[in-house]
Amino acid sequence: MEKPFKYTWEIYTGKFEKVLILMVTTTLPLLMVHSFLTNYIYAITPSYSAVYSFADIYYGLITLILYLYAQTPYIRFIYSEYKGIDNSLRNSIYHFLVNGFTVFIFACIVSVITTIGFMFLVLPGLISLALVFPIPYISIFDEKSVWKSFKEGFRIGKKKFFKIMLIVMLAGLVEFLFGIFVTYQLFNITSSFAAQIITQMTLNIIIYPFIIMLMTSFILKWREALEILEVKVDEKLN
Repeated sequence: MEKPFKYTWEIYTGKFEKVLILMVTTTLPLLMVHSFLTNYIYAITPSYSAVYSFADIYYGLITLILYLYAQTPYIRFIYSEYKGIDNSLRNSIYHFLVNGFTVFIFACIVSVITTIGFMFLVLPGLISLALVFPIPYISIFDEKSVWKSFKEGFRIGKKKFFKIMLIVMLAGLVEFLFGIFVTYQLFNITSSFAAQIITQMTLNIIIYPFIIMLMTSFILKWREALEILEVKVDEKLN
């Protein structure tokens, strides 16, 4: 893959009807679960400080778990389109429902470790997340568990550590700033909490899939480059 951004944009816009089905059938239900759980936690968790509370930690943990798990159908969709696999939409939903369980367990473990890292210092959490970020991608590419994909995924994480960290940080910053802008404009129209929730969900549904699809395209490119490099090294040795 020569141009990940261009390829992702072409798939996102050219096959948006399929992406939209993935948004509605996979991302939207998870966003609804996220909204219910986080609002419930904030309602029942006592706050001992005006700056932060334990609810913020739970919020971060739940957000990370669902963020990592919700990647599954979009990773498979981009991979299927790139490899020319038939019925890419159905294949993506199938992987999300059937083969996404190990990704969910992996997301729970990684989210706990990352959240602990963020609690003490932001950098350790970000480093741990960037290092293991490619693992579920390799798992979904090869249709095997994350545990069997750990070695290759971790190797890509180490090789492309700074690029992964940069993409994650920039994507998060863009979504955060855009969300603030839209929320500010919304406040000028209405103070309805329901309207704010619906608007935030809509933004997440639109932006999140593109970010994951873009990351998938980059990891496909990096993996191909590493495979070519290994072949050249083997040829020299032989």
